[in-house]
Amino acid sequence: MESVKRRRYDASRRQEQARLQMAAQRMFSAQARCESLAKERVELEDEFRVTLKAAMAAAELYFHLAARSGLDSADAEAKRALAEARKQWNDQRTRFLQSRRDREVISSVRDRQYQEFLTNQTRREQQQIDDLFAMRRINQNG
Repeated sequence: MESVKRRRYDASRRQEQARLQMAAQRMFSAQARCESLAKERVELEDEFRVTLKAAMAAAELYFHLAARSGLDSADAEAKRALAEARKQWNDQRTRFLQSRRDREVISSVRDRQYQEFLTNQTRREQQQIDDLFAMRRINQNG
């Protein structure tokens, strides 16, 4: 029975840890996406400055504005996804830590109960030895 409980707790711990790792992976992926978009924005602005200095046609200005608008939309979506991923990671981290605390409490209760059992067993054995010794004394005196 004890081994079944321990396996169940181990499985639960592994599942919570796997969920936490998946949430972290989503968060890091969203962060990477935000960083990538920031780099694209810098490259687009650098390219715009160079083109602006070399005389820009209206079509190029329109293209730049459309590209920047697309980047703004993608950046807003990436930031929203990052915020959601962070929230999910924090929620999962809280569940993981609570699960670990629960396991630690259960483990400490189990250890305390085992120690009490051993103490009681030692007392019973000592009582049996004392009773046996007392019976021998009575038999020798009587």
